[in-house]
Amino acid sequence: MRAIAVVRTFGVGILFGASLLLVGCSESKETLAAKACLEEFGRKVQQESPDRPYTGDVAAIASAAKTDSDGIIDISSEATLDAGQANEAKQKFTCRVQFDLAKPDAAPEVILLQFDY
Repeated sequence: MRAIAVVRTFGVGILFGASLLLVGCSESKETLAAKACLEEFGRKVQQESPDRPYTGDVAAIASAAKTDSDGIIDISSEATLDAGQANEAKQKFTCRVQFDLAKPDAAPEVILLQFDY
C-alpha cells in the first residue's frame, strides 16, 4: 500500500511539474506578433521575388513591440534579405497586428506591413 501512495505522489508531482513547464513555454503576445509579422514579411518578399531567402530574429523583433489599445501591437524592426549571400541586406519594416479580444488564444491578424526605405 505504501508503494502505491509513493507512486501516486510521484505521479502527481510529475504532472504538476509538466504543467508548470507548459505554462512557462507559452509565448507572449509580443512574440506571437513578431512571428506573424515575420511570416507576412516573407509572403510579401516571395510575391516580389519568389525563392528569395530571408531571415529575422524573432526575439529582437518582439523586443521592438509597442502595445496600443484594443489589442493592437506596433513593431518597427528589420529582417535580413538574401541571408548568407554576397548581396545580403537589412530591410527595415513597420508592422501592425491586432489580437481578437474575444479569442485571446488566437493568432493575431496582420493589419499593416510596409517596408521602410
